Amino acid sequence: MTRSIFKPIVAGIFIGAALFFIPFFLLRVLVVFLIIGGLFRLFGGRGFRGRYGRGFHPAFADKIRNMNDQEYNEYKQSYGSWGSNKNSKQTTGNK
Repeated sequence: MTRSIFKPIVAGIFIGAALFFIPFFLLRVLVVFLIIGGLFRLFGGRGFRGRYGRGFHPAFADKIRNMNDQEYNEYKQSYGSWGSNKNSKQTTGNK
């Protein structure tokens, strides 16, 4: 008689423990997968910056490509010497 009561008690303890710990286990697995997925996204090419990366947008490049020479020169002058070497000196034939 003690044996027939002992098995359901042990089974109930195991089932109760499993029902108690499964949500914590699933949460832990979910967090690990989110961290691993984030690392793959960060180091695996696209990163968190999106499709074009580093803030370059094709629409901006298309705007420059569609400019004529006069508009492009005005555009370059509006930025001054940004992106060029300010300390470089143009050399002439005289030394």
